[in-house]
Amino acid sequence: MFKAIRSKTVSLLLIFSFILFYSPHLINGEAVGKGNLIGFVYEKDATTPFEGAIVKLKNISTSLIYESNKTDKLGTFKFEGIDEGLYIAGISSIEGDFNVENFIGIKADETAKVSFALTPQAEGEKTKKPKTKKGIDLAKLFTSPLGLAIIVAASVAIVYTVVTLTEAEPEASPFKR
Repeated sequence: MFKAIRSKTVSLLLIFSFILFYSPHLINGEAVGKGNLIGFVYEKDATTPFEGAIVKLKNISTSLIYESNKTDKLGTFKFEGIDEGLYIAGISSIEGDFNVENFIGIKADETAKVSFALTPQAEGEKTKKPKTKKGIDLAKLFTSPLGLAIIVAASVAIVYTVVTLTEAEPEASPFKR
């Protein structure tokens, strides 16, 4: 009787620990930290400040887009209070739209500094179509409710298997009833 209660308790503790391990964001209810970004936009020569450009940032994980004011005479722009994470950037100006090829990382309570030069795209790049990605994005799957359900179900199955395999068989003895 005590073995049954102990194995159920161990099973429940293991299930609970797997849930906590695989989904720490459920316990940590803190808001996402905010950071800042300051930067400069330069003309194609990479030395002359460019006035009037608008810098756009897109958060890779949330797809949230931030847009700066127009750059001033020194080519400066500033983002304040943006969510912590990785961003891709683009620049809109009277000369056209420009993509930045590098990622920008924003940390909470810190100010990142960057500079961009308005370099034109190569001729071959203008005609390329974006490649479509086939298959499942595992990062998005496991952060969705369906993914969490899959993780919990797999964890329960593993714990149940471990508990049933480690349970001791009662000893066959003619003296014990």
